[in-house]
Amino acid sequence: MCGIAGIISWSTKHRVTRESLAAMSDRIAHRGPDGAGLWLNHDNEPTRPLPQVGLVHRRLAILDPEPRSNQPFTDGRGRWIVFNGEIYNFRELRKELEPLLPDYAWKTTGDTEVLLASYAAWGEHCIDRLRGMFAFAIWTEPKKESRPLIKGDAILFLARDRMGQKPLYVAVAQPDEAEMSQDQAEHMGNPLHALAFASEIGAFRDLGWVNHAIKPAAVAEYLRWGYIGTPYTMYEGISEFYPGSTATYGVDQRGTRFYFSAKRPWKEVPPALEDASAVKLTRDHVLRAVREQMVSDVPIGCFLSGGVDSSIVALAMKRCAGDVRTFSIGFDDPRYDESAYAAEVAKHLGTRHERFTVRPNLADSLAELSRGFGQPFGDSSALPTYWLSIMTRAEVKVALSGDGGDEMFGGYDRYRAIRMIDRLHRRLPVPSALTGTIARLLGGGHPKSRRARLARLVGAMQHPPHEAYSRMTRLMSEDQVEALLAGTAHPLTRLFSDRVADSVKTAGSMGDIVRAVMSTDRSQYLPGDLLTKVDRASMLHALEVRSPFMDHELVRFAAALTTSQLLAGGPKRMLRQAFAADLPASVFSRKKMGFAVPIGDWFRGELRSMLQDTLFANDSFATRHLNLEAVKQLMEEHQQSRVDHSQRLYALLMLELWWQSNR
Repeated sequence: MCGIAGIISWSTKHRVTRESLAAMSDRIAHRGPDGAGLWLNHDNEPTRPLPQVGLVHRRLAILDPEPRSNQPFTDGRGRWIVFNGEIYNFRELRKELEPLLPDYAWKTTGDTEVLLASYAAWGEHCIDRLRGMFAFAIWTEPKKESRPLIKGDAILFLARDRMGQKPLYVAVAQPDEAEMSQDQAEHMGNPLHALAFASEIGAFRDLGWVNHAIKPAAVAEYLRWGYIGTPYTMYEGISEFYPGSTATYGVDQRGTRFYFSAKRPWKEVPPALEDASAVKLTRDHVLRAVREQMVSDVPIGCFLSGGVDSSIVALAMKRCAGDVRTFSIGFDDPRYDESAYAAEVAKHLGTRHERFTVRPNLADSLAELSRGFGQPFGDSSALPTYWLSIMTRAEVKVALSGDGGDEMFGGYDRYRAIRMIDRLHRRLPVPSALTGTIARLLGGGHPKSRRARLARLVGAMQHPPHEAYSRMTRLMSEDQVEALLAGTAHPLTRLFSDRVADSVKTAGSMGDIVRAVMSTDRSQYLPGDLLTKVDRASMLHALEVRSPFMDHELVRFAAALTTSQLLAGGPKRMLRQAFAADLPASVFSRKKMGFAVPIGDWFRGELRSMLQDTLFANDSFATRHLNLEAVKQLMEEHQQSRVDHSQRLYALLMLELWWQSNR
């Protein structure tokens, strides 16, 4: 687990310098405190022919911690790599590679060298053989350095893992025709001017040629969802690299290949499984994924909430290693405190368990968390993830988590709600006036209360399933977004929102609405929100978090399960039946709490002044870019406990903190 960045320039307009690379490295230093590396292909060669290339790496040493695995790493044959992540099957791959590369002298025992050798042996299709989480760049030096690059030269290879666990961002510039000589135009076709890539958006901050202007339509999308979906970011000149894709960049081309689809992860529709076989395969896949992801040369632990997913991961770890360390956090508010459940599971499994009670400095935590994302991020569950990561990192360098279990095996209430709504709409029209009135009467109260959940369900029932799904998962309604942007320069354009509703509508028309919304969660919500949250909150403290439920073979298997297998008799039927005999019954019977904090109460108490002062400052984002009357209405309704706007206000606060840190 590390941080990577680099710049490639095919033009004399922007030189790649040690200073620019060092600035990028400094911006991602928190991702890798164990080492820093920088390589320039033209170091001490100012007249070297284009392109100019620079790679930087910040290392968190997990495998082969000796300096011999430091990066940028070269095979001595003109290829250089910077790599963030882990390749869990690297030892098996090395056994395959050794006979294919008989004259290659191996230098390390880690996965970075194996990854580079895989590319040397199999080219871009090496990606299909990898099991892991990763983002990497491989640069191949031209063999004839004395000639100018010609059309067809392709020498930079970028790749990102299948589910989007590891981040990768790209900024591209193209030259004006006036900047190109006739000879360049003839040889280079439609060239790139320069390209930069990095693990985090903040790494581009000091590159003057990157367009950091706010993308106006991204503001509306952030308000709708609390995050900005791939490939967009808050900035005009920076894009997020798609999960499950690779790209090859040359002087005249940008060739992209999608090698995996989280939306439809199977290569072909698999045959239906009998329940008994499905239960057995569920168990086998989970145990295998955990076993593979325990590869490490440093201490490893497990996040444990006492819920279904994290308890199963802890159980699987215990089966692989006798001594397992588990970690949980607790809060003074019992509505958000799962630590007693975690302690019960830890005692049952016999793990070495540590419970951390959190009484944080909220203002400082929010400011640091905001800086870590590089753009606004409105999911408040990033806070407990951030605090748990701080405390876990004091004990271990790697932790496994249960993230993704809900999306793979049907853990959310909305899946059952959507199935009910779909059945209802197939039988009779739903009177919107009646459901709207009932929803308003039920509204208010704590967002985790049964009454509040029922109000949300009734309010969604008047809409067809694809619209109901959007309403259940959105941060703000379209009316609220329109009110906040009324009279501003930010359009209501949809960058990725239409993909959400369209994918549910299209897939649902093919027969199974539950599988349709789950496929949308896998392809949109997981990489855009959940996995982004885990990576940034943990890597702020150089803690590597691995998610066994993101194993791509497990994803393929789970995506093929039927709705009955997933939800019959309650959520996560396959997981319940596969592991019920190994865990306390309470793990499967208690209500899901979610990883949350009492942010709404804090906004009425200790954070009230900070929220007020930040949102309504003279130079705030809200003052300059939003309709302040709409912001004030949200504040007043929340403070008077008429409507719980806790998550919306949190998103607005994080928008402001991002704005402050980037001015």
